[in-house]
Amino acid sequence: MLWKKLAGFVLGFRVATQGWACACGCGVFDVGLPGLPVSGMNDQVSLQYSFMNQNCNHSGASGQVGALNPDKQIGTNFYTLYGQHMFNDNWGVEAMLPYWMRSFTTDTSGIPGQINPSPTPSSANISSLSDLRVMGMYTGFSKDKSSGLTFGLKLPTGPVNPAPLIDRDTAPGTGTTDLLLGYYSMGNFSANWGWFSQGTWRHALDHYQGYKPGDSLNTVAGVTWNAIEASTHVIPMIQVNALWRAPDQGGGDALYGNLNSGYTNVFLAPGALIDLSRHWQANTSIYLPLYRYANGDQLVPHWMVNAGITYLF
Repeated sequence: MLWKKLAGFVLGFRVATQGWACACGCGVFDVGLPGLPVSGMNDQVSLQYSFMNQNCNHSGASGQVGALNPDKQIGTNFYTLYGQHMFNDNWGVEAMLPYWMRSFTTDTSGIPGQINPSPTPSSANISSLSDLRVMGMYTGFSKDKSSGLTFGLKLPTGPVNPAPLIDRDTAPGTGTTDLLLGYYSMGNFSANWGWFSQGTWRHALDHYQGYKPGDSLNTVAGVTWNAIEASTHVIPMIQVNALWRAPDQGGGDALYGNLNSGYTNVFLAPGALIDLSRHWQANTSIYLPLYRYANGDQLVPHWMVNAGITYLF
């Protein structure tokens, strides 16, 4: 059945979007979609790479003049190690540990929403582990594990002040412990067409040094076409991802009333899953914006890309 093939691809979606950090209080693009359980396989380990370059100023539902945003560019490479273990047909556990390589350029004398006639640009580069996520999985609604629930925590393992220029919303760690609750479901329309859906809600349980990231709700729905899998070992897929993020509390944007954090995003993401062997799968996808709404002035990317490899055993 098709859902037995989807683990690495949906994990790739999770990794590609989990690290979006917009400038001026937008915070981390938190999402916690797990790799899907696979019938006949109790464990999986995956290494995912994703990239985004946030260099476009956005306000409301449209792009704005870049001079209105002191932050100019945030480029990030994400390397994420993911593991999953199923104890039995009903229960499992998973963990995800990201590593960030981020470059950040900002006008240190700029004010959000105002054009600075004498900008003073400065840059910082950081390389660091980010916050660890640990989640339980309940997959006992059906024998084929085609639907389930996820629940767990994002732990404050990443640094919150890795460099003087890095604001709390662009740091690898939030300093908070966050509750994660989610679901997944998948099935087949026909012999050649399948579908999948997932969602995760994240809520910070505490503050750290006056900062609390806004709640986020992420959902994804996609379709798959496996008519060419037997001859090519490739499954083309396409999905729509919608994310809502509430404004942050505190952090660098607190000086401006946290008016430059919180957003709604919708992405269209074509991609493919490649069966390399019975135990190895590769995945790749590109994320293109369909709709954006950003509070205040925030940096956004033109596109995002992800690729990874998964070992099932």
